[in-house]
Amino acid sequence: MEEARPYQFGKAAQQSPALLNAIDRMGDRLARQLRMILEPYCGMRPVVTAKPIDRTMFMMWDACVPAFTSLSLYRLHPIKGVVALRIDAPLVSALVDRFYGGRGSPPDMDAREFRPTETRLIDRLSGQVMAAVVTSWADVVPMDATLIARETGVVQAEIASADADIVVQSFEVSLGDRDLWTIEVVYPLDGLSSVEGVNLPRAVVEPRPTDPVWQRQLAGCMDNVRLPARTVLARPNLKMTELMALKPGDVINIHIARHLPLIIGDRVFAHGTIGEQDGRAAFMIEKLA
Repeated sequence: MEEARPYQFGKAAQQSPALLNAIDRMGDRLARQLRMILEPYCGMRPVVTAKPIDRTMFMMWDACVPAFTSLSLYRLHPIKGVVALRIDAPLVSALVDRFYGGRGSPPDMDAREFRPTETRLIDRLSGQVMAAVVTSWADVVPMDATLIARETGVVQAEIASADADIVVQSFEVSLGDRDLWTIEVVYPLDGLSSVEGVNLPRAVVEPRPTDPVWQRQLAGCMDNVRLPARTVLARPNLKMTELMALKPGDVINIHIARHLPLIIGDRVFAHGTIGEQDGRAAFMIEKLA
């Protein structure tokens, strides 16, 4: 017997590994799109590396996020809940500097607000990134992204509760120098359950050789399984007034059909007739269902 586990009603079931694997496989495709999106801003082909997806609690992710960062909050229908796009603030500053001919000068580490030019870049860049996310999801399920808010820190953003499970898809960005910056897409794990039932990309399954010993043992076990068999002679219908008026000695007229069902479990297995054999009532199969 399996160990009993607590279950909270109203909470979505654990997400199937198939969908999480599908998100993981999107990583390389989305990384290539991010390279093309960032190239016009930085004037060179950046290196974008997709990291393995991280399933964690929101409070754990929150503890690792810088206090000042770019957060764009989206509704990504049909995913329920908030999907967050996070871009490192130093990456935004470096892209603006390179776009206007600079070399990506070190950002102001004491900054707590984005400058107007940086805000305009965030507006445009986040829209392009989310469009790429929607495109990457297209093979799994059509998505529709709607911006709901922008924030400069997790404290100000209403993303998820501290103990909520999330899935983080991270991309490491290099602009040719020693610094590595991060772009992240954060999905609510419970919200991903709303896309269950879609046609997920099929994993390649290698054929396995048949085990004859296992097959014989399984067949032997199946041969000893007992199933209830029954038939129904008649199904008379009575009005409620007739049913309430029944008393001992009353006779209910029934009509026995020529062909009766043989029911195994809850399925009709065959049809036949009722007769007698060796002094006992018997059922003769005439036609298999």
